Amino acid sequence: MTVTQADLNALSVAHPNLSANGYGSSAFAPKPVRLDEVQAAYAWIAEQTWLTVPAESSSYGLKHAMERLTGMYVTNGAFIAAALLHAPAGLEVKLDDLNPAIGIKVE
Repeated sequence: MTVTQADLNALSVAHPNLSANGYGSSAFAPKPVRLDEVQAAYAWIAEQTWLTVPAESSSYGLKHAMERLTGMYVTNGAFIAAALLHAPAGLEVKLDDLNPAIGIKVE
């Protein structure tokens, strides 16, 4: 699947608490999630091992793991958006924190 602006727009409507900062309120002013970052995170997530329950790893930690491995920067919110777009395929995302737990195995 190629993530489109329409996909991101629909996700933003379904998840109004999502911003570039993360999921929920933040001390920083919310910024929109960028499509190119979501596309990069989406591709990386597709190649990872998924767990049947959210891992101890937060979106913030996972986005940094992706950045170290790929050299590509993404915001926390872009990473969460990409994970949410994978959720219908079975990726678990626990939306209870600014940096939610996501079911990706970190190796």
